[in-house]
Amino acid sequence: MLCLRCSHGLRATPTITRALSQSNAIVAKRTFTSITPLRPTLSPFAFKPSTPVVIPSEAAPLDLLPKISTHPALSTTQLRCGPRNTFSPSHFVRKRRHGFLSRIRTRKGRATLQRRKSKRRSTLSH
Repeated sequence: MLCLRCSHGLRATPTITRALSQSNAIVAKRTFTSITPLRPTLSPFAFKPSTPVVIPSEAAPLDLLPKISTHPALSTTQLRCGPRNTFSPSHFVRKRRHGFLSRIRTRKGRATLQRRKSKRRSTLSH
C-alpha cells in the first residue's frame, strides 16, 4: 500500500475518472421514495433557472428558495428552518395539555395558576 507522499506521481486514468463522475451524477439525481419528507430538502434541479411564469400572488404555491440559502453546497442537505406541513391544530389537545383541569392536577400547574392569579391575569389558562 502506498502512502500519500509516495503516490503523488500516480493518477487515475481519464476513463476511470469520467466513469466515476457520471455514476455520481446518476446517484445524485435518483430518488428512492415518493413520500414527502417531514423535513423538506432541496433537489439539485431546483437551482436551474426555469422559464418565468406569471402567477397571481394568491394562487402561487409556497416556495422554499426565498426562505433559505440557495448555495449549491446545501442542495442535498436538510432544511432546518423551512416551512413544515405537520401542524394540525386541535382545541381538544390544547385544552388537555394547557387547560385549567390539567393545571390543577400537578404541583407545577397549581403554581402556574397561583402565579397568574397573583398577577391578576384575566384568564388563568385555556
